[in-house]
Amino acid sequence: MGKNVTIYDVATEAGVSLATVSRVINGSSVVREATRDKVMDAIQRLDFKPNQIARGLATSKTTTIAIVFPQSLFAHVKDMIGGIGDTSRRLDYSVTIYTTDEIGDGNPIESVIEKVIKSRADGVVLFNNEQIQKEIDLVSKYKIPCVVIGKRVSNEFMGSIFIDAKQVTFDIIDSYLNKGKSDIVFISPKQNLVRTDDMLEGMKEAYRKHGYSFDAHKQVIDTSTHYEKSYPQFLQYFKEHKHDVVLCGYDKEAVAVVNAAIDNGIRIPDDMEVIGMMDTSYALICRPSLTSIHVPVYDMGAIAVRLLTKILNEEEIETKEVSIRHLVMSRETTK
Repeated sequence: MGKNVTIYDVATEAGVSLATVSRVINGSSVVREATRDKVMDAIQRLDFKPNQIARGLATSKTTTIAIVFPQSLFAHVKDMIGGIGDTSRRLDYSVTIYTTDEIGDGNPIESVIEKVIKSRADGVVLFNNEQIQKEIDLVSKYKIPCVVIGKRVSNEFMGSIFIDAKQVTFDIIDSYLNKGKSDIVFISPKQNLVRTDDMLEGMKEAYRKHGYSFDAHKQVIDTSTHYEKSYPQFLQYFKEHKHDVVLCGYDKEAVAVVNAAIDNGIRIPDDMEVIGMMDTSYALICRPSLTSIHVPVYDMGAIAVRLLTKILNEEEIETKEVSIRHLVMSRETTK
């Protein structure tokens, strides 16, 4: 049994962090006796044989932060990585980036988290994506200090930075329903830094407030994160459809909507209004310029690092769930 047991299993069995198991294995004197006994008992019960990797885990901090995200989400998170990188340098931490799209055979998420552990990173920053809960479960299992961007979550080793996507969407949809504009659709990209489910809940709540029914089959359109796939989809769609408002989960998809609508003779914003999300460079490149929900992504990255270092250093933390304010940037795709 011993050869199949890992340091992760010992940490789970003893109910301690990987760093604590590493310290015990390496004979560190900073571990309390009671905790050391728990770890040693777990090692004996599991017949764990420390290998070179386990012994190589640092007994002291490496001042390294790992960033993990799907490669397809890069356009969404690149500005946040800038905030993470700048703040990390100011705090004397280095940053290592891991992507989860093209890892090879086996489970990519598990492979990446294993690489993070073997790299001896002190903590990890995760970004909301389709498999975020699995990532959260893994880092929680191994008690890796972590901050999640885009999803509200917290525990002893974890904090989060997010925007209240439900409230953001509710406010926008409510304002249009007040104007009598009820034909509204939501464009849902495959990967999104902001929780799509929360945006949909906000949309549904606004419809309920005004006594309207919400039909997800007609009012939610799934699309690709790749423009070369989303544009042809919308070019065909807008041959037969036109709505009061199109709310998009990300700016790039909104640009595809605007271009496809215009190419079908739909006037933006006179015939149809379009709103994007994140207020990226796509919003400024778009013609007409795109109205978008501004999310301070650089600041979110910077705050994520500061929160993570507080967790790592066991500093006093007012809240591990940090909500970030948004701002609607009105431009030429809305009236």
